[in-house]
Amino acid sequence: MADKKEPRSSKTSTKRPVKKAASNTAKTAKKASKKKTVKNTSTRSFGRKLFSIFWKLSLAGVVAMALYLIYLDAKITRQFEGNKWQLPAQVYARAMSFYPGQFLSSQEVLWELDRLNYSSVNKLSRTGQYIKSGDSIKIFRREFEFFDGLESAQVIELRFTGKKLATIKDKFGRRLNSARLEPVQIARIGNDSKQDREFVPLDKFPAMLKDTLLVVEDQKFYEHHGVSVLSIMRALYSNIKAGRTVQGGSTLTQQLAKNIYLTRDRTLIRKFNEALIALILDYRYSKDQILEAYLNEVYLGQSYNQGVHGMGLASEFYFSKPVDELEFDQIALLVAMVKGPSYYNPRRYSERTMERRDLVLRLMVDNKLIDTREYRAALQRPIDIAPMKDSLPKSYPGYLELVDRELKRLLPDQEVLDAGVRVFTYFDLQKQAAMEEAITESLPYLERRATTEQLEAAMVSVNVEKGGVSALVAGRDPRFLGFNRVLDTKRNIGSLVKPAVYLTALESANYNLATLLDDSPVQVTNQQGKVWQPENFDHQYRGMMPLYKAFSKSINIPAVNLGLDVGVDKVATTLSKLGAKQDIEQYPSLLLGAIEMSSLEVAQLYTTLAADGEYRELTSISALTDSVGKVLYQHHVRSEPRFDQAAAYMTKYAMKRVTKDGTAKRLNAHFPSVQLAGKTGTSNDLRDSWFAGFDQSTVTVAWIGRDDNKSTGLTGSVGALETYIRYLKPLNPESIADTRPPTIRWAFVNEQTGMQAPPGCGKVIQLPLRAAEFEPRPSCQR
Repeated sequence: MADKKEPRSSKTSTKRPVKKAASNTAKTAKKASKKKTVKNTSTRSFGRKLFSIFWKLSLAGVVAMALYLIYLDAKITRQFEGNKWQLPAQVYARAMSFYPGQFLSSQEVLWELDRLNYSSVNKLSRTGQYIKSGDSIKIFRREFEFFDGLESAQVIELRFTGKKLATIKDKFGRRLNSARLEPVQIARIGNDSKQDREFVPLDKFPAMLKDTLLVVEDQKFYEHHGVSVLSIMRALYSNIKAGRTVQGGSTLTQQLAKNIYLTRDRTLIRKFNEALIALILDYRYSKDQILEAYLNEVYLGQSYNQGVHGMGLASEFYFSKPVDELEFDQIALLVAMVKGPSYYNPRRYSERTMERRDLVLRLMVDNKLIDTREYRAALQRPIDIAPMKDSLPKSYPGYLELVDRELKRLLPDQEVLDAGVRVFTYFDLQKQAAMEEAITESLPYLERRATTEQLEAAMVSVNVEKGGVSALVAGRDPRFLGFNRVLDTKRNIGSLVKPAVYLTALESANYNLATLLDDSPVQVTNQQGKVWQPENFDHQYRGMMPLYKAFSKSINIPAVNLGLDVGVDKVATTLSKLGAKQDIEQYPSLLLGAIEMSSLEVAQLYTTLAADGEYRELTSISALTDSVGKVLYQHHVRSEPRFDQAAAYMTKYAMKRVTKDGTAKRLNAHFPSVQLAGKTGTSNDLRDSWFAGFDQSTVTVAWIGRDDNKSTGLTGSVGALETYIRYLKPLNPESIADTRPPTIRWAFVNEQTGMQAPPGCGKVIQLPLRAAEFEPRPSCQR
């Protein structure tokens, strides 16, 4: 039984492993399936994560780009619509004005036209030209925006009679009451940007210049949207083919973007930014706005430490003429330089520059901007570049320092100053040139004459009518940018104080020009017991002498006696009324000029004297406008009568006698037909040599001295007067023509008695006296 069961058992045991293997296979398959499922799930999960990351990064990139574009747009808009550049302040001289009957010679007008770079021609064809014929000058005046409005280009004819302007006519022969030339720009006061430019509106650029620029630099300017893909691909192909950079694909808009907003680094990031900015510019602004900005931004050379930017300034810098007067060859040259102003610098590399210019001319004729005849004529013209001038701020440093001080007071906001302020001044180029020459020539002469050295000078002229400073030289070297002796050197004024002493007396009814003054030794003892004993320069005494003669001969003792009689305090008050702003110590020595003043402060005193006792505060600035012509400031002359008319008239008469037969009588020898007035001054030990004088329209003060305050060996009548005479020589001084006040009558006076007398009664002289003192029939009293 048992044997029979074993096979069953064996059979049974044989079948179980098969079932188990199947089970294991199933389990293995199930596990594999699970693994596959897990793997697929893991792959799908990773893909989803990767997509999520990519999507998020893309979204972040889009957001970042959008934010960056918003930032760029805000930056571009803020600068493009605000002040694109820090523009220098442009400083102008006074404009030469004309009116019939004016004391003005044709030579003065020709001198001014030369400084304005007008051309002498046989026939007027455009602005910037004139014709001189006989006693007339016909001028095609340029358009100019003055502070009081725009004046269009105009033809005017000036006709002269001797040294006077007889008539002014327009091109139709109609008489004009007035006319004027545009002013000369004397300086461009820069800023920290080291860039210089002169903003010119798009409509003021000649069409030929705009068209030539587009033909050479960007022919599709008005068609593309700031970036030209075709130009970029063409440039890329040319550069790859050449193995180096031979062609640029930037549009004008891209160039503008680079120049205004970016650095000059050659990187892909900068190129990317350049393209973005160009697209924004093109979207935001019109083509004309972009072209205007480019024409005013493009870099075209270097003037010392200032970059020359814009076609307007480049025209002045290279050709000394406004951009609207450029010839075809000059336009071609400026456009040629856009490619590389340093490489195509006409002052250094004339040959290669001419080749580039001629290429531009060829493009101009090929594109029918000029015809063949004009092309050939332009090719024949050499590159004629104006000589490199001194940088403008160094041209007139003394005067410009005065302007700068006033400018900071009138416009303390630096942002306003950096926005292209136009400064109109009272600066007179002819007077300045004469003053510089006078100082340059007179100082070596005086050093030889007085056997001295190291002389320095300060000189200033003022327009009496306006109180405007018209010329100023601050030292021996007119171009030295440093210590300003006119503004900051204060020295004892010596006898220049005497007009204040005599004016104080003449304001009193107790004194007139004939009053006898005592010229005898005098001593003054102060409260501390110290004795002051003044002396005459020649150590001589003359006894009694008339007031006018003591004045004209600058005798010390009569002035001291007179000052003590009227009161030192009153003399100090007179000085303050004349314009002295300092505290004045009221010592007797004040009567002989023991008061320190600068040349400009002295000029203020004498301007009041020349203006018949009317005070007008001195200034160099006549008006200020912003870059578009809005008036920011205008000087309105305020005349304040401070002295009795009769007293002022008599004081001026005595100052005229100084130049006729007094200490400045050399003036009469040099200008016998011109009535001048003035006063010499000398400080103790001949340390300071002064002269203050005036004609009908201009007060001038000259000082000669040494910086170490040692003796010069020069009196006022030898030193400063010599410089003043040399200053007047090339000018056209106008005789003083005073209007006699109704309170003044002319009378004959006996010099010995100081009383009115008929002619023939001893030594008689005719003098102006107060009408109240006038005797119709004086008796002869000897």
